[in-house]
Amino acid sequence: MIMSEGRLQSSVLKYLNSLPRCMAENVSGNASQSGRSDINACYKGHCLKIELKENEDGYQATQQQKLYLKQWAAAGAKTGVCYSVKDVKALLKEIDDEIQGRND
Repeated sequence: MIMSEGRLQSSVLKYLNSLPRCMAENVSGNASQSGRSDINACYKGHCLKIELKENEDGYQATQQQKLYLKQWAAAGAKTGVCYSVKDVKALLKEIDDEIQGRND
């Protein structure tokens, strides 16, 4: 089942905000703020910038959105274009794996 971007955003926010040590918010912007990610979050002290898209078949991040994510990644944020809650969970797993690697 393909989920609309609005429903996906609600599901992702609900999931992220249900996790311990996680805070997430949607980013509502105007035309002068185009290109910003849909969700800003902090998970276990790590900055997340997430761009959401409806499905892998038809919708992709714009060049402006990709540049925005690249700039945040260069500053140390975890970034991603996500098509599902499962994709968001994969981003969080990357953070958990990095944390675990530092603790080994």
